[in-house]
Amino acid sequence: MLTFGLIGLANTAAFFLIANGLNLFLDESVSAYLAYALLVPVSFFGHRRLTFKSDAAIAREWLKFCIVQALNLSLIWSVTTVSGIYPILSGWPAFGIISLLIPILNFVIFQIWVFARG
Repeated sequence: MLTFGLIGLANTAAFFLIANGLNLFLDESVSAYLAYALLVPVSFFGHRRLTFKSDAAIAREWLKFCIVQALNLSLIWSVTTVSGIYPILSGWPAFGIISLLIPILNFVIFQIWVFARG
């Protein structure tokens, strides 16, 4: 769990910084999606090798991981849509909400489905 937390913190911090940096030049939604997409492969290989030490078929795990990422992207869409309606949530609060929810959900789903042993 410590390794998941460290990789997650690194990815979350990177997402938060990249998204806010991109937001200086791009729309909030575009910034969030682009920052997230840049970190997907980093997250996959970090969790596969370091957190779960998986030696299962990479293609199967990658497919499951991508399905989880699609769900994560729908969460980003939901949060950024709501932040468009409620300006007080726009910018760093929206990125903060995303940065908290995704790691919590991913920990559970990765453990029970994506990198599950057996």
